[in-house]
Amino acid sequence: MKLAGVLSEPPLDPTSWSGTAVHFFGALDRAGILAGAIDARVSGLTDKLYRAVNFSPSLARWRERYHLDPRRFRAQTGVAGRKLLDGRLNAEGVLQIGAWYCMPDVTTLPCYSYHDGNFALRLRSGRVALEAQHARVQSVLRWERETYAKLRGVFVMSSWLGDSFINDFAVPASKVHVVGAGINFERLPPERHRTESAPRFLMVGKDFVRKGGEVLLKAFAIVRKAVPEAELVLIGPTMGSPPPGVRCLGFLSKQNPQDVQAIENAYLQAGIYVLPSLYEPFGISLLEAMSYSLPCVVANHCAMPEIVGHNESGLVVKPGDADSLAAAMLELARDPARALSHGAAGRRRLLQRYTWDAVAAKIKSVVG
Repeated sequence: MKLAGVLSEPPLDPTSWSGTAVHFFGALDRAGILAGAIDARVSGLTDKLYRAVNFSPSLARWRERYHLDPRRFRAQTGVAGRKLLDGRLNAEGVLQIGAWYCMPDVTTLPCYSYHDGNFALRLRSGRVALEAQHARVQSVLRWERETYAKLRGVFVMSSWLGDSFINDFAVPASKVHVVGAGINFERLPPERHRTESAPRFLMVGKDFVRKGGEVLLKAFAIVRKAVPEAELVLIGPTMGSPPPGVRCLGFLSKQNPQDVQAIENAYLQAGIYVLPSLYEPFGISLLEAMSYSLPCVVANHCAMPEIVGHNESGLVVKPGDADSLAAAMLELARDPARALSHGAAGRRRLLQRYTWDAVAAKIKSVVG
């Protein structure tokens, strides 16, 4: 079945969906199941209207009201429907990314969706700037529930997410398909046979608080007392006066060749990757770290323990606990051979489970 992809960003722009879209759609094309991809964005004028009608004196609430406006979802559904119906794609089915549209409302073709998260999980994480009983919050939950009920199938990146669709939205288990995700690199880094694992830790993530950055800094202070030569490199956040041993590289764009080289150097020079996120829909940066044969230390929630096998390709620790995080970091820093073994296992795990071509093959097996 040839599918028309639907995304509310330019589908083939390398920055869309945090860099995932172009790799995902490329894999579907290589698998022979992509008819084309549709940009479901409304016009600039219409978008300004939705921003205006959702105004709030609080910037955080304004953004939330705008992003959670089902009227905008309906408008994007209409845009995508018109582009689908013009016949240029010759699609036999539809694959929408996320739930910012409801394609079954505008076509009789079989419709599917693909997700790294859903609103119920985000709401439960406490990272929504509106109250749980707010009318807009409830309307979005209804929108998602009704949309999922109309879809032929729902593809998800993790079993953790799949369980939420079943339990929070009453999607039949037979309609939920765990297909994973892939690494957002044009090519896999060459395999490196590290001879040592220096006590240099790395974390990549712009949303420092959500990524557990504050917990990491507390843990690293403990590590630093035990191992004075330890270093921590951060990519994403900006920090005026980082603590001793911490080097902050700030935001680095994968569209800038110099930044790409800096990111690559950071991975190559690191010995251990750390991601103690408080909420992490999936964790693509873990796949990047695994591609560089880095052992990973992650929090034991969301999809992270699925990606990183405990005592196989890294260590899984209690969420939000600086002491247990520090203990795991020290455990690997003090046992370079074990860290190297976990890193090598992580790369094998990546190649076996987490490539976009593997994702596309699983989707193809479902849609036919």
